[in-house]
Amino acid sequence: MGAWDFGTIMRVLTLYVMALICLPLAGCSLIESPKEGTKARSPTPAQPASVNVASEDNYMESCRAKAVPVPPDWKQSSSEWESHGNLKTILLTPNALEKVTVDETTFASVWSYASPDVRGACIALGRSDGSFQIICQSATTGYACFWGNDPRSPSTSWNPETAEVPIASLRDPIQGFAPGTVPCTECHRGNNAFLYAPDDPTWSTVLRPEHARPTFTTRVEQSSQHGQLTFGAATSTYPRFIPVGGKSVALNNPLPTTPGCSGSCHESHFEILEKNHTVEGYVRIPRPMGPNCAADSPPDDPTRNCYQH
Repeated sequence: MGAWDFGTIMRVLTLYVMALICLPLAGCSLIESPKEGTKARSPTPAQPASVNVASEDNYMESCRAKAVPVPPDWKQSSSEWESHGNLKTILLTPNALEKVTVDETTFASVWSYASPDVRGACIALGRSDGSFQIICQSATTGYACFWGNDPRSPSTSWNPETAEVPIASLRDPIQGFAPGTVPCTECHRGNNAFLYAPDDPTWSTVLRPEHARPTFTTRVEQSSQHGQLTFGAATSTYPRFIPVGGKSVALNNPLPTTPGCSGSCHESHFEILEKNHTVEGYVRIPRPMGPNCAADSPPDDPTRNCYQH
């Protein structure tokens, strides 16, 4: 057999790296992990992966410098954190059954924080597995910051009786997340950092609140990175959120270019649109927010106008 050329070697190495990335490790996510793999395709050219590394050891200051709202300590009794209750469904669980039951042993509780002077959103999620995570995102710049606990540690594991979670007790991309986890943006990709189903009644109270929250929105209104979504004859451009990474965990938000795990989670909505909402497993569950869930979404997008603000 002749010697491989350089291009062949690089392709083999690329496939090997992708296989390692796609290992089913526990991730940092505001949804429950999907129980089946999904595929997604992108009709757009490849976008170079942009690694945004925090320039200082203080992650919160790096977030503030990017106009990301930084939350106070989470407290059950705090008026600054608004409780939305537990999610009623497990997002992205293929629904071969008539209904996916969420009970006291399998749940995810949602809270949100609205900064008094920074436009954007902070969302916290506490799960039955002991994990507690916060994502904050700027509406005006598109940058997003991530914090998470170590659910395996008795001192930091979360449960419904937990009264307080100091932000300083959570890990970030500068410190590195808990062992056994993968970078948050393996799943959190697309036009904002949050993963939710707009028609889940709990997420609905986050997206469409009953009372005015002038600075609160989960939508990225501007960013220096953009993607495109083609649906039928229409192609629209949308901003993409930019994760603030760190020395230990470099985060990025690339456009998916091939089928497989590179387009999972958030951007798998493209696949659901292609299936036309009629294939078993994608009909009765709440649909995830798609890559362009906004006023200029394609007319047939079932999550069109899912934002109120």
